[in-house]
Amino acid sequence: MSALSQFFLNPAFFLPGAALVLLPILIHILSRLRYRTVRFAAMEFLLASEELNRRRLILEQLLQLLLRILAVLLFVLLIARLLLDPGRLLMLRGASAHHVVLLDDSLSMRDQEGDQTLFQSALVTLETMLVEGSREGGAARVTILGLSDPQRPIVSDRILDGAFVQEFMPRLRNQPCSWRPALLAESLQAARDILAADGSVAPQVHVLSDFRAVDFNNRPEVLTALEALGTIKAGVDIVRIGREARPNIGIRLLAADTLGAARGVPWRMSATIRNYGSTQAAGLRAVVLVDGVSQPGRMLIPDIEPGMEIVVPHDISFDTEGRHQVEVRLEPDALPEDNRRLLAVDVAERRTVLIVDDEGAQEDAGFVAAALAADPALTGLNATIRTSQTLTAAELQNSDCIYLLNIRELAADVVLLLADYVRGGGGLVWFPGEQASVQWYTDSLRKPGQQLFPIPLGVLQSAAGPTAELLAPEQPPFVTPVFETHPIFAVYNAPDSPFPETVQISRWFQPATDWKLDDTERGDGVRTLMRLRSGDPVAFEHALGRGRILTFLTGAGRRWSNWPAAPAAPGYVVMHLLVHQYLQRPVPDIELRELAEPFELRWPSGEWTDAVEVYLPEAGPGEEPIAETFLRLRALPQEQTAQQTTSDSRPGELLLNLPQARRPGLYRIRRFRPDGAVGDLSVALNVPAVESALALADAAPLTTGTERSHVRVISGDDAMALGGSGAGRELRWVLLGLLAAVLIGEQLISLRLSYHPEVAR
Repeated sequence: MSALSQFFLNPAFFLPGAALVLLPILIHILSRLRYRTVRFAAMEFLLASEELNRRRLILEQLLQLLLRILAVLLFVLLIARLLLDPGRLLMLRGASAHHVVLLDDSLSMRDQEGDQTLFQSALVTLETMLVEGSREGGAARVTILGLSDPQRPIVSDRILDGAFVQEFMPRLRNQPCSWRPALLAESLQAARDILAADGSVAPQVHVLSDFRAVDFNNRPEVLTALEALGTIKAGVDIVRIGREARPNIGIRLLAADTLGAARGVPWRMSATIRNYGSTQAAGLRAVVLVDGVSQPGRMLIPDIEPGMEIVVPHDISFDTEGRHQVEVRLEPDALPEDNRRLLAVDVAERRTVLIVDDEGAQEDAGFVAAALAADPALTGLNATIRTSQTLTAAELQNSDCIYLLNIRELAADVVLLLADYVRGGGGLVWFPGEQASVQWYTDSLRKPGQQLFPIPLGVLQSAAGPTAELLAPEQPPFVTPVFETHPIFAVYNAPDSPFPETVQISRWFQPATDWKLDDTERGDGVRTLMRLRSGDPVAFEHALGRGRILTFLTGAGRRWSNWPAAPAAPGYVVMHLLVHQYLQRPVPDIELRELAEPFELRWPSGEWTDAVEVYLPEAGPGEEPIAETFLRLRALPQEQTAQQTTSDSRPGELLLNLPQARRPGLYRIRRFRPDGAVGDLSVALNVPAVESALALADAAPLTTGTERSHVRVISGDDAMALGGSGAGRELRWVLLGLLAAVLIGEQLISLRLSYHPEVAR
């Protein structure tokens, strides 16, 4: 049926109507069988005479039959509304023009020009093209795709006539502009696929766009798609909506080191603000809102040079616990939508640090806890001390980071829990004690996929020389460490800092003798952070999944160094606060997502059911109210990958795909554990930063060269009507004339073949 649509406006009538051609043939056959031949003597003379005209009669009867068949066929063609290319008079390539309109509905089309947006101007231009095209005498069909989502046609292969225009105009005027980026190359390819499968005489693509450089220039995939349209003889008109590029300031990124905060404790975020214009941006100010309420004071933004960006930090203090929405807004400009960004922040009464210490007196744990939570009102931290035998999975998952002190060995299930915790973004700190099992640290903590310890552990060393015994604590010899540049050692690396020389270490573990000390030579991802002046490394960092692990080969208490005591104590306190800040769970990638990518969430199927509730964002300032903001969905189970080893076996995952995530704002996802417990996840989706660049494209690279000779860049005022004057025309009057002639001829032959006896005078 799609092939017939090239030749008929009503293709559904052709095949059933063509079957009626059999009717004259059937009538002819039945008429020949209607009479019985009865021979008698008086007729022999007449039959002999008739035999002389037999050949002529057969030819006349066949001509009559053909005329009747032709009459039926012409009638069917009239009903099906035949189209034909008058320039070729052939039906080899189809007969109608097919116009594919690519309507730019990306975020940049919200740019305000005069009293309407560029998208509204594009709709007016498209309406004019449709109305004028429907008034032309030729036949044409139209398909309309949005650049933000070409796989979901706005209009799919409709006849362009007055009825369609009248039906479509109300919908066109209410067509919304998206917040997504323009998928230009994908849309051009979709247009080519439609036209190539259609085979119309006059394929034409019209791109109604604001013609931004970020979409058209220096995009090889766009040039390839334009050239591919030329291979099917399709013309391409890029209709430029708007006349000039305007300056624009946008918030490219709103980020924080962590999305967790403590009540009453300053929480730092940073806004990356970019000047997309060609002149300096001065006097900018931004307002910060928490849950829609403006906060005291404004973000003061330095002047920004053209094409440059700056990062502006800002501290917020939350008065209440729970989940909060943080928003930064700039004053409106050419594109107001990119002047606001959101973050979701979880605020607790206190942030929890879990300290696991298996030493009897737990002296080391006390020093660490005192450093982290000496004043919870200022730090917002609560240090919880446990032994490894009392650990629970819930305690691990609810901790910002975990200290492991004086651990001899851990149960296998605890090791697996710790590995999952770190892979998910958690942080560990190791301070092995004198009771540590060297073989267990080396063998059990360094398995593929769960490498919780960075090095093979060697012998215990003392400043007085190698020993397996602890020296007497009275006045032991010390060695001064050297600190590498790292965030946790900021207090030691600050200019003129007095703290580096105050730290003295008396005991430490050495790496195994066959382990290479040079980080570059090893290439295993383990970074040395601190060395003794003797050259021995005593602190490392390595990653596992999305998490970080810090390892100190010395102790956290006074038996191994003077770190917790005066005069080194102030640096010790600051270092542990920086360790917490560095290790607390980083911002997940999903939290920094934009509308430019699919919204997918994954989580372990063993921990959660497949039932999910989704609360969509409310309408923003000046937007139309949203009718539907709540969804009940099912997450889909995903198969475990074949690459997962037995030692790193993980439970299957649940996948939630949310195609309804098509607008910026805060999306709240509610999950349910098998025991009925509820877990909420908030995700802030922001507009794509790529759409903030409003500079216009250069037309020359798009239209030069023989391979792109079919491409034009024109203004909206020069846009052509979507007519079919250059393609197929409906042959209504030609068919009517032929039908009349055939019917007259059939009647004349019928009259000739009928019997008319002469009346005696």
